[in-house]
Amino acid sequence: MSEHILVVDPDDSTRLSEVGQLTALAYLSDGLVDQAHPYIPQLKDARTRATDADLLVMADGADGSGSAVGTITVVPPGSSLAELATGREFELRMLAVSPLERGRGIGAKLTTAAMRRAVDQGAERVVLSTMESMHIAHKLYLRLGFERREDLDWVVIDNEDGSVTKVSLKDAEDLPPHNTAIRLFGYSWDPSTSNV
Repeated sequence: MSEHILVVDPDDSTRLSEVGQLTALAYLSDGLVDQAHPYIPQLKDARTRATDADLLVMADGADGSGSAVGTITVVPPGSSLAELATGREFELRMLAVSPLERGRGIGAKLTTAAMRRAVDQGAERVVLSTMESMHIAHKLYLRLGFERREDLDWVVIDNEDGSVTKVSLKDAEDLPPHNTAIRLFGYSWDPSTSNV
């Protein structure tokens, strides 16, 4: 089946709605969140990702006019969506593949396209974080040349309003047990050391 990766325009309401629903569905189907989770509105908010970053979508069809099957966000320096990136680093966020389309290599293709886009825009490094429990994602990033960076690990605490509180691992040790605290593993990729 042919597919095409494109950048979603912040004014393309139809595609934005589709991408937002796909992102939330992917996280829900993997059991990473439930319907009441405060992160759901952010997962569905593709418009902010398309406005403050580059929202990539893989859609079926050679011209990309078919259904969305996966998405990833390429966050440039200075964006409000950056969680880890500093200086001239770019950050990859919210990789999501439709549960019905898995096994086609969509995650790898999207991540590679995102890495290329970051390099084309002058990235000195690309960083990302992923939940400790996302074992398939960890294998994907290592296979694509990302380096595991424990110094980039952090803990996120979900707030009721949908925002999150970022806590360093050291500071998290001093917190009382918190049922929404999730450890995230950090990765980085240096374009000067590998080809994409």
